[in-house]
Amino acid sequence: MEKPPPGHYIVAIDGVSGSGKSSTAKTVAARLGILHLDTGAMYRAVTFLALEKGFSPVQTVEIADMVEGLDWHADAKGKLTVDGRDLSGNIRTSAVTAAVSDYARIPEVRHALVPVQRRIGMRQPAVVEGRDMATVVFPDARFKFFMDASPEVRAERRVRELVSMNLPGDYAEVLKNLSERDSKDSGREHSPLVLAPDAEVIDTSGLTFEGQVAIIVDHVLKSLPSLTK
Repeated sequence: MEKPPPGHYIVAIDGVSGSGKSSTAKTVAARLGILHLDTGAMYRAVTFLALEKGFSPVQTVEIADMVEGLDWHADAKGKLTVDGRDLSGNIRTSAVTAAVSDYARIPEVRHALVPVQRRIGMRQPAVVEGRDMATVVFPDARFKFFMDASPEVRAERRVRELVSMNLPGDYAEVLKNLSERDSKDSGREHSPLVLAPDAEVIDTSGLTFEGQVAIIVDHVLKSLPSLTK
């Protein structure tokens, strides 16, 4: 791993699907004035591209070749492009959500993406979020959080997100997909979703969005008072 610049720090946020990681991480990064890296979006992009090419999860050789050849770029705000394509409008569909765990669990995919994530995250202070940020990608992160919420609350949130994007959002289907993804993410052999022993758990079931953002921002600012000067 390359040597970080002076004053560099990482805020690693892991958690289950639909717990509010992405929206929280994006806002935390904005409040702190640092980079936001959504690694889950990277795995969703790989899933979308694999589906686009007609690759099933068992075609690991073809998928590995595809991923190795991808050119990833993150701008100053963390917006990702892949081979020059902005896939943000393609990766939140139900089809991608239902399939992403099957593609993300492929060892060759994770092997190819982890160095990219580290390279982006080590260039400047960053909020990084996903499922193995505090355990695998950035195990030495200064700040570690694990976000959780009940399946029902997460399903309601995901439906609202889909509706806001003018995408179909069936509560029963979303709840089923979330439960299946929880099982796959926690049970996979490589980089499973687990709680880092030194991470602070944030159950967002009964929290407002502002409340969950404040927990992380306040913790970082108290530990790094120079940021408030």
